[in-house]
Amino acid sequence: MTPEEVVGVWRLASYTEVGEDGGTVAGPLGEAPAGLLIYTADGHVAVSMMKTGDAPALETYMGYSGQWRLAGDRMTHRVQVSAHPRMAGTEQIRRVALDGETLSLRGTAVTPVGGRAPERVLTWRRAKPEGIAADGIAADGTASGSTAFDSTASDETVEQQEKETH
Repeated sequence: MTPEEVVGVWRLASYTEVGEDGGTVAGPLGEAPAGLLIYTADGHVAVSMMKTGDAPALETYMGYSGQWRLAGDRMTHRVQVSAHPRMAGTEQIRRVALDGETLSLRGTAVTPVGGRAPERVLTWRRAKPEGIAADGIAADGTASGSTAFDSTASDETVEQQEKETH
């Protein structure tokens, strides 16, 4: 796997914890967490994950950002800012695997649970474009209600768009 293959946006498919018996259970965000993982080509990473639904969970939100690097099957995230301050300044090292459009990251929990630091497995699927398109029309064909940024617009066009939205 190359760094170019992981650059992009990924949606969380599953977040599980590996038990002492090798079986898996839901991770700290419950059965059906939602999340985004973003790797930029210039080496920045941002991850945001949250609990969904009403079922109880150990946590409701996890997130951090910083830099990333890939070396073989090891992905390192150097954390700059985090929802958990104890993570700031740390390097989170994960075993990484890429299978088509599925990215898997395996690593040890930052905080021990029940006296041990369990292994956690996060599975991500490459995000498909959805939502607001460049023309300001949502994927379902309705107007978005806000002006989408068009990187090809001239400065004059952008200024006019800003006047119309304010």
